[in-house]
Amino acid sequence: MIARMLQQNITVKLRVNVQSRFYDAENGNAYNVLAELPGTDPVLRDEIVMIGGHLDSWHTGVGATDNADGSTTVIEAMRILKAIGVKPRRTIRVALWGGEEQGLLGSKAWVAAHAAKEKLDVYFNIDNGTGPIYGWYLQNMEAIRPTFDAWLDPLKDYGARRNIIEPVGSTDHLSFIDAGVPGFNPIQDYVNYDIRTHHTNMDTVERLDTKDISQAAVVMAWYAYNAAMTDARISAPKK
Repeated sequence: MIARMLQQNITVKLRVNVQSRFYDAENGNAYNVLAELPGTDPVLRDEIVMIGGHLDSWHTGVGATDNADGSTTVIEAMRILKAIGVKPRRTIRVALWGGEEQGLLGSKAWVAAHAAKEKLDVYFNIDNGTGPIYGWYLQNMEAIRPTFDAWLDPLKDYGARRNIIEPVGSTDHLSFIDAGVPGFNPIQDYVNYDIRTHHTNMDTVERLDTKDISQAAVVMAWYAYNAAMTDARISAPKK
Protein backbone atom coordinates (compact mmCIF):
# COMPACT_ATOMS: atom_id res chain seq x y z
CA MET A 1 0.00 0.00 0.00
CA ILE A 2 2.78 2.41 0.91
CA ALA A 3 4.67 1.68 -2.30
CA ARG A 4 1.55 2.21 -4.42
CA MET A 5 0.75 5.50 -2.70
CA LEU A 6 4.28 6.75 -3.31
CA GLN A 7 4.03 5.75 -6.97
CA GLN A 8 0.97 8.01 -7.19
CA ASN A 9 2.89 10.87 -5.52
CA ILE A 10 0.65 10.67 -2.46
CA THR A 11 2.36 11.77 0.74
CA VAL A 12 2.56 8.92 3.23
CA LYS A 13 2.58 9.51 6.96
CA LEU A 14 3.36 6.74 9.42
CA ARG A 15 3.03 6.59 13.17
CA VAL A 16 5.29 3.95 14.72
CA ASN A 17 5.20 2.71 18.30
CA VAL A 18 8.46 0.93 19.09
CA GLN A 19 8.85 -1.06 22.29
CA SER A 20 12.10 -2.81 23.16
CA ARG A 21 13.37 -5.08 25.87
CA PHE A 22 16.84 -6.11 27.08
CA TYR A 23 17.30 -9.80 27.85
CA ASP A 24 20.45 -9.54 29.97
CA ALA A 25 18.65 -10.95 32.99
CA GLU A 26 17.83 -14.18 31.14
CA ASN A 27 21.16 -14.74 29.40
CA GLY A 28 23.73 -12.06 28.71
CA ASN A 29 26.13 -14.33 26.86
CA ALA A 30 27.19 -14.13 23.24
CA TYR A 31 28.47 -17.19 21.41
CA ASN A 32 31.00 -18.20 18.78
CA VAL A 33 30.29 -21.06 16.35
CA LEU A 34 33.19 -23.20 15.11
CA ALA A 35 33.65 -26.20 12.83
CA GLU A 36 36.62 -27.77 11.06
CA LEU A 37 38.00 -30.13 8.45
CA PRO A 38 40.68 -32.18 10.23
CA GLY A 39 44.19 -32.18 8.84
CA THR A 40 45.58 -35.42 7.41
CA ASP A 41 49.34 -34.92 7.48
CA PRO A 42 50.87 -36.65 10.53
CA VAL A 43 53.35 -33.79 10.95
CA LEU A 44 51.16 -30.81 10.08
CA ARG A 45 47.64 -31.79 11.13
CA ASP A 46 47.93 -30.05 14.51
CA GLU A 47 48.58 -26.73 12.73
CA ILE A 48 45.41 -24.74 12.06
CA VAL A 49 44.36 -22.50 9.17
CA MET A 50 41.31 -20.45 10.12
CA ILE A 51 38.69 -18.53 8.18
CA GLY A 52 35.87 -16.55 9.72
CA GLY A 53 33.54 -13.59 10.02
CA HIS A 54 31.20 -12.20 12.65
CA LEU A 55 27.62 -13.27 13.28
CA ASP A 56 26.22 -10.25 15.09
CA SER A 57 24.87 -7.17 13.33
CA TRP A 58 23.97 -3.56 14.04
CA HIS A 59 20.61 -3.09 15.70
CA THR A 60 19.06 -0.70 13.16
CA GLY A 61 19.17 -3.11 10.21
CA VAL A 62 19.33 -6.80 9.42
CA GLY A 63 23.08 -6.72 8.86
CA ALA A 64 23.01 -8.06 5.30
CA THR A 65 26.43 -6.66 4.33
CA ASP A 66 27.69 -6.44 7.92
CA ASN A 67 28.07 -9.30 8.19
CA ALA A 68 25.55 -11.84 6.93
CA ASP A 69 27.29 -11.98 3.57
CA GLY A 70 30.64 -12.58 5.28
CA SER A 71 29.23 -15.37 7.44
CA THR A 72 27.61 -16.92 4.37
CA THR A 73 30.90 -16.68 2.49
CA VAL A 74 32.92 -18.68 4.99
CA ILE A 75 30.16 -21.28 5.46
CA GLU A 76 30.02 -21.74 1.69
CA ALA A 77 33.82 -21.93 1.49
CA MET A 78 33.78 -24.83 3.94
CA ARG A 79 30.94 -26.49 2.04
CA ILE A 80 32.98 -26.27 -1.16
CA LEU A 81 36.04 -27.83 0.47
CA LYS A 82 33.92 -30.60 2.00
CA ALA A 83 32.01 -31.26 -1.22
CA ILE A 84 35.12 -31.70 -3.35
CA GLY A 85 36.65 -34.08 -0.84
CA VAL A 86 39.65 -32.00 0.16
CA LYS A 87 42.11 -33.76 2.48
CA PRO A 88 44.04 -30.79 3.88
CA ARG A 89 47.46 -31.35 5.38
CA ARG A 90 46.70 -28.80 8.10
CA THR A 91 43.34 -28.52 9.85
CA ILE A 92 41.01 -25.92 8.31
CA ARG A 93 38.72 -24.33 10.89
CA VAL A 94 35.86 -21.87 10.38
CA ALA A 95 34.67 -19.47 13.07
CA LEU A 96 31.57 -17.30 13.25
CA TRP A 97 32.20 -14.70 15.94
CA GLY A 98 29.75 -13.11 18.33
CA GLY A 99 30.22 -9.70 19.88
CA GLU A 100 32.21 -8.12 17.06
CA GLU A 101 30.05 -5.01 17.05
CA GLN A 102 30.68 -4.56 20.77
CA GLY A 103 34.48 -4.54 20.35
CA LEU A 104 35.63 -7.82 18.73
CA LEU A 105 34.62 -9.54 21.95
CA GLY A 106 34.03 -13.02 20.52
CA SER A 107 37.30 -13.32 18.65
CA LYS A 108 39.28 -11.67 21.46
CA ALA A 109 37.91 -14.13 24.01
CA TRP A 110 38.57 -17.13 21.79
CA VAL A 111 42.11 -16.04 20.93
CA ALA A 112 42.87 -15.37 24.60
CA ALA A 113 41.71 -18.87 25.48
CA HIS A 114 43.31 -20.78 22.58
CA ALA A 115 46.15 -18.92 20.87
CA ALA A 116 48.78 -20.02 23.39
CA LYS A 117 47.58 -23.65 23.35
CA GLU A 118 47.07 -24.31 19.64
CA LYS A 119 49.31 -24.01 16.60
CA LEU A 120 47.45 -21.26 14.74
CA ASP A 121 49.04 -20.72 11.35
CA VAL A 122 46.97 -17.95 9.75
CA TYR A 123 43.52 -16.39 9.93
CA PHE A 124 41.51 -15.12 6.94
CA ASN A 125 38.63 -12.86 7.98
CA ILE A 126 35.85 -11.31 5.92
CA ASP A 127 33.95 -8.21 6.99
CA ASN A 128 34.59 -4.56 5.90
CA GLY A 129 32.73 -4.08 2.60
CA THR A 130 30.65 -6.24 0.31
CA GLY A 131 30.76 -7.75 -3.16
CA PRO A 132 33.48 -9.92 -4.71
CA ILE A 133 36.97 -10.32 -3.29
CA TYR A 134 39.52 -8.38 -5.36
CA GLY A 135 42.57 -9.24 -3.28
CA TRP A 136 43.90 -8.92 0.26
CA TYR A 137 45.22 -6.23 2.55
CA LEU A 138 48.68 -7.57 3.40
CA GLN A 139 48.94 -5.75 6.75
CA ASN A 140 52.40 -4.33 5.85
CA MET A 141 53.79 -7.87 5.56
CA GLU A 142 55.91 -7.48 2.44
CA ALA A 143 57.39 -10.95 2.91
CA ILE A 144 54.01 -12.54 2.29
CA ARG A 145 53.37 -10.75 -1.02
CA PRO A 146 54.99 -13.37 -3.33
CA THR A 147 52.91 -16.16 -1.79
CA PHE A 148 49.64 -14.24 -1.79
CA ASP A 149 50.25 -12.94 -5.32
CA ALA A 150 50.91 -16.48 -6.57
CA TRP A 151 47.69 -17.70 -4.98
CA LEU A 152 45.74 -14.77 -6.43
CA ASP A 153 46.99 -15.17 -9.99
CA PRO A 154 44.74 -18.14 -10.95
CA LEU A 155 41.75 -16.08 -9.76
CA LYS A 156 42.34 -13.12 -12.10
CA ASP A 157 39.79 -14.46 -14.61
CA TYR A 158 37.35 -14.78 -11.73
CA GLY A 159 37.36 -11.10 -10.76
CA ALA A 160 40.45 -10.91 -8.54
CA ARG A 161 42.80 -8.01 -9.21
CA ARG A 162 45.71 -7.49 -6.82
CA ASN A 163 46.87 -7.54 -3.22
CA ILE A 164 47.96 -4.32 -1.54
CA ILE A 165 50.50 -3.83 1.22
CA GLU A 166 48.34 -1.48 3.31
CA PRO A 167 46.64 -2.72 6.47
CA VAL A 168 42.95 -2.57 7.34
CA GLY A 169 41.50 -2.60 10.83
CA SER A 170 38.28 -2.55 12.84
CA THR A 171 37.42 -6.24 12.60
CA ASP A 172 38.25 -9.69 13.96
CA HIS A 173 41.58 -10.36 12.26
CA LEU A 174 43.08 -7.80 14.65
CA SER A 175 42.48 -10.18 17.56
CA PHE A 176 44.80 -12.69 15.89
CA ILE A 177 47.42 -10.14 14.91
CA ASP A 178 47.56 -8.92 18.50
CA ALA A 179 48.34 -12.51 19.54
CA GLY A 180 51.14 -12.84 16.96
CA VAL A 181 49.10 -14.82 14.42
CA PRO A 182 49.02 -13.46 10.84
CA GLY A 183 45.53 -12.16 10.11
CA PHE A 184 44.12 -10.79 6.87
CA ASN A 185 40.93 -9.25 5.50
CA PRO A 186 40.01 -9.06 1.79
CA ILE A 187 39.58 -6.03 -0.43
CA GLN A 188 35.93 -5.64 -1.44
CA ASP A 189 33.58 -2.92 -2.66
CA TYR A 190 32.90 0.13 -0.51
CA VAL A 191 30.39 1.74 -2.89
CA ASN A 192 27.65 3.11 -0.61
CA TYR A 193 28.93 0.87 2.21
CA ASP A 194 30.49 3.45 4.51
CA ILE A 195 28.21 6.31 3.48
CA ARG A 196 24.83 4.58 3.10
CA THR A 197 24.45 1.05 4.42
CA HIS A 198 27.05 0.47 7.14
CA HIS A 199 25.32 0.46 10.54
CA THR A 200 22.09 1.87 9.13
CA ASN A 201 18.59 0.59 8.46
CA MET A 202 19.52 0.35 4.77
CA ASP A 203 21.72 -2.71 5.36
CA THR A 204 19.15 -5.08 3.89
CA VAL A 205 19.17 -8.08 1.59
CA GLU A 206 18.65 -5.88 -1.47
CA ARG A 207 22.31 -4.79 -1.14
CA LEU A 208 23.55 -8.34 -1.80
CA ASP A 209 24.38 -10.23 -4.96
CA THR A 210 24.59 -14.01 -4.68
CA LYS A 211 27.11 -14.15 -7.55
CA ASP A 212 29.45 -11.91 -5.57
CA ILE A 213 29.09 -14.09 -2.48
CA SER A 214 29.78 -17.20 -4.58
CA GLN A 215 32.96 -15.60 -5.94
CA ALA A 216 34.08 -14.58 -2.45
CA ALA A 217 33.48 -18.10 -1.16
CA VAL A 218 35.65 -19.59 -3.90
CA VAL A 219 38.47 -17.14 -3.12
CA MET A 220 38.22 -17.86 0.60
CA ALA A 221 38.22 -21.61 0.02
CA TRP A 222 41.20 -21.33 -2.32
CA TYR A 223 43.31 -19.36 0.15
CA ALA A 224 42.41 -21.66 3.03
CA TYR A 225 43.28 -24.69 0.90
CA ASN A 226 46.63 -23.31 -0.20
CA ALA A 227 47.58 -22.27 3.33
CA ALA A 228 46.66 -25.75 4.56
CA MET A 229 48.68 -27.52 1.87
CA THR A 230 51.88 -25.47 1.61
CA ASP A 231 55.11 -26.81 3.14
CA ALA A 232 56.05 -23.62 4.99
CA ARG A 233 53.89 -21.83 7.54
CA ILE A 234 52.98 -18.20 6.97
CA SER A 235 55.38 -16.04 8.95
CA ALA A 236 53.97 -14.09 11.86
CA PRO A 237 54.18 -10.28 11.65
CA LYS A 238 57.17 -8.66 13.30
CA LYS A 239 56.41 -6.69 16.45
